[in-house]
Amino acid sequence: MKRNILFASLACLTLFIILISFTPANNNNNANLVQDVLIQTNNFRRTKGLPALIIRNELNEIARQHSANMARGRVGFGHGGFERRNALAKGKIRTINSFAENVAYGATSGKAVVSMWKNSSGHRRNMLGRYKYIGIGTAKDSQGRIFYTQVFAG
Repeated sequence: MKRNILFASLACLTLFIILISFTPANNNNNANLVQDVLIQTNNFRRTKGLPALIIRNELNEIARQHSANMARGRVGFGHGGFERRNALAKGKIRTINSFAENVAYGATSGKAVVSMWKNSSGHRRNMLGRYKYIGIGTAKDSQGRIFYTQVFAG
């Protein structure tokens, strides 16, 4: 009996170690960066008397995929495929009727990227738009540059 419990415990510990070893090392850093972008964006909105945006995992995935595609060179830097992302968002959250997007690369913090967007009239307009939800995605290219996508839905 004790032997079976020991083997079961070792099996669980081994599985736990295997799972940890295959978890991408930057997951926590990515989550922190996404949270930083969210906080900075909502702080900016608050200074203008606007409500905070609600982060949605469905939108995060859409934004993350676009950032990954840009970082891997699958699409050029920019808004190529915007209509497809808009359709995906509307398919996942049926109550939305407006959608916008900001992209950037090179900034190393949420504060830096939001500052870049604040200083660009179109990006600024998106961050201050009449949206309810936000999705944020980041990805690094082979040179370590971070690509950002921020999507808004309302």
